[in-house]
Amino acid sequence: MNRQIFFSHRSSFAAFTFFLIGACLLTATDTPATPQVFAPGIISTGNEFALTFTPDGQTAYFTRRDQAKKVNHIYESRMVNGAWQTATAVPFSSDDWSDLDPSMSPDGKRLFFVSTRPRPQSDAVASDKKDMDIWYVDRTASGWGTPVWIKAVSSPGKEGSPTVARDGMLYFFSDRNAKPDQDSIYVSKLVNGEYTAPVKLPATVNSGVYDASPYVAPNGKTLLFYSTREGGSGGGDLYVSFSKNGQWQQAINLGKAANTTEWEYNPVVSPGGKTLYFGRSRQIYEISVEAIGLKELKPSRFR
Repeated sequence: MNRQIFFSHRSSFAAFTFFLIGACLLTATDTPATPQVFAPGIISTGNEFALTFTPDGQTAYFTRRDQAKKVNHIYESRMVNGAWQTATAVPFSSDDWSDLDPSMSPDGKRLFFVSTRPRPQSDAVASDKKDMDIWYVDRTASGWGTPVWIKAVSSPGKEGSPTVARDGMLYFFSDRNAKPDQDSIYVSKLVNGEYTAPVKLPATVNSGVYDASPYVAPNGKTLLFYSTREGGSGGGDLYVSFSKNGQWQQAINLGKAANTTEWEYNPVVSPGGKTLYFGRSRQIYEISVEAIGLKELKPSRFR
């Protein structure tokens, strides 16, 4: 997502109204037909974006902004007896840098994320600029291991929103070699355990303006993202592209069921494909995938 927009964006009266109504009617297991704030007061408190789940759907990871310290941390919340529990920061966090945009691998064994933490000493940049790069951390018998920097997909610019399919294909956005406020979505293949040089996705996905925060389905055939391209409802809208015969098709706007005159960003789908989650007004919203109203958009597309 556009970080400057996120940190300055204010909640609208309409979003607040949805919150008041929805919080009273929904339980943690409901799938709303209109956008509702996700886990209000527990996960969504007014400083959150970028959500991901373990494959069983029982643990959520998300980004929370510490407004006082001006850093982002990844938080973890577990579901107990049908209710999301108070979130805690992951153990590899530090106030010395920002960690954000968590994304769980389909097998639940690896968590990808973005960080401004220092690169390994041998690859340190000859400046004090904190760069947004993609990292991952593996789950071990005793918890999360040591974060690993992915050199092959890094650049002097920023990288964000890593998301990976079962075949290892890693999608993300970057402003490398771009004008200010222009991002594009890239993909890197996993070959013999190593990531290859990233390739920009075609014009059917990238509009040439601001295309960011991709989410790829585990099967690698459905891609959600947000864009500021012309024809949207607001500053940023959610879009979907489907892969056919190995080619990404022309992106489709998700329409007014999800998009408003505000900014929508960081789309992700629950394990099993039933629920779409996304950011709006510094909170995380949820809506049934089928309630979007696109004939092509079905839960089976995200399995």
